[in-house]
Amino acid sequence: MNIGSIPSAPALVIPAQAGTALGPDSRLRGNDAGGPASGGQAFGQLVDQLVSGQARATTAADSAVQSLVTGQADSLHGVSLAVAEADLSFRLILELRNRITEAYQDVMRMQV
Repeated sequence: MNIGSIPSAPALVIPAQAGTALGPDSRLRGNDAGGPASGGQAFGQLVDQLVSGQARATTAADSAVQSLVTGQADSLHGVSLAVAEADLSFRLILELRNRITEAYQDVMRMQV
């Protein structure tokens, strides 16, 4: 990795998931002009994208398991991959929730 590949301004890059409209270089923007978003809007968009991505992954894993049970699945590898992707996205959301809760509790313990 060279220094030229590091972005100069901090940007939030969301990893692409299979079957989503997000590409590997997707970035959150506050408006259509590409200007900066307020922190609340950008965070809300991130959480919304994570939750909807997790819902899609869970639905895909459920349908893959259902097709395996009914004998319609082509490969066990694809089914286990879909289940692992759903598990990983759930763990990501769970860790995000834990960190946010911890940060909130730290702020509430601060002396004014």
